[in-house]
Amino acid sequence: FILWDIRLPRALLGLLVGATLGLAGAAMQGFLRNPLAEPGILGVTGGAAVGAVAIFYTGLATALPMLLPVGGILGAFISVMLLYLFAGTLASVQTLILAGVAINVLAFSGTSLMLNLVKDPYAVLDIVFWQMGSLADRSLGHVFLILSFVLVGWGLLLWDGRALEALSLGESTASSLGISLRALRVRII
Repeated sequence: FILWDIRLPRALLGLLVGATLGLAGAAMQGFLRNPLAEPGILGVTGGAAVGAVAIFYTGLATALPMLLPVGGILGAFISVMLLYLFAGTLASVQTLILAGVAINVLAFSGTSLMLNLVKDPYAVLDIVFWQMGSLADRSLGHVFLILSFVLVGWGLLLWDGRALEALSLGESTASSLGISLRALRVRII
């Protein structure tokens, strides 16, 4: 029981999430041509946090625990839509980063507002503990919930590996090699 129902789901989630964050970070560094870039620089991490905290705040996480990761995924998706709304699909790298910083500020202020308005102090502790990356109380259902998203994301990023290598030589060189920068940008983000 301890091995299959407690340890295995946590180990699999840690492995999947860690590998996905590493791959996403490498793709963002290649896309933005900055060794310090990571997915949070475009506001995706902040949006996911707002979505998850909103599920906690409304009490839906207690009633339906599987809504918590869904709220995070929806928050991240909304932040990407806001990024395109603020910066546009043809924006420069600098404009994307500035729009991402603005989204991060909005997201973290929304998260702070919800944390300050929570009436139950134990709920605040649960939210903060969850945001720190806790794998406590995770089951194989959580693994199967993220598995399809992870595999699709890995496939898209690995598909664009050659394009990212070409992009490291510059946008004009990548375009001359036949890479559609607009389509690449949409897939990477």
